[in-house]
Amino acid sequence: MGTSILIALLLWGPILVQETPPPTGFFDEIIRQMKFEQPTRIVGRFRSLDGYDDAVWIDWTHVHDGAGWQVVRSQAMFKVVPRDPGMMEFLRTLKPGTSLHMTVQQDQDGNRRILELEGES
Repeated sequence: MGTSILIALLLWGPILVQETPPPTGFFDEIIRQMKFEQPTRIVGRFRSLDGYDDAVWIDWTHVHDGAGWQVVRSQAMFKVVPRDPGMMEFLRTLKPGTSLHMTVQQDQDGNRRILELEGES
């Protein structure tokens, strides 16, 4: 009896347990948000330093769409490159979780470069 139930679950389990697909346009929205062809105001939390590329990793939380701040649903974590060595020195003083308000744009090398960082001295 137990063996036949196990066999039935193995045969019918994948049919009965199906994952729900992501909402229509979900991936399109994420891809569109991740393009920084124009200067884009964002908010993120400092996660860590990337010593190899002299950059920082952030958890992206909000984007300004021109009309107001929108929550980023994708819970993206990505790397941003400071505009100059002085900005990198400032970023090195931050603790994980520090909120960062910045303007980011993708440069000719494909890096997301911080153009402006609020609160930088």
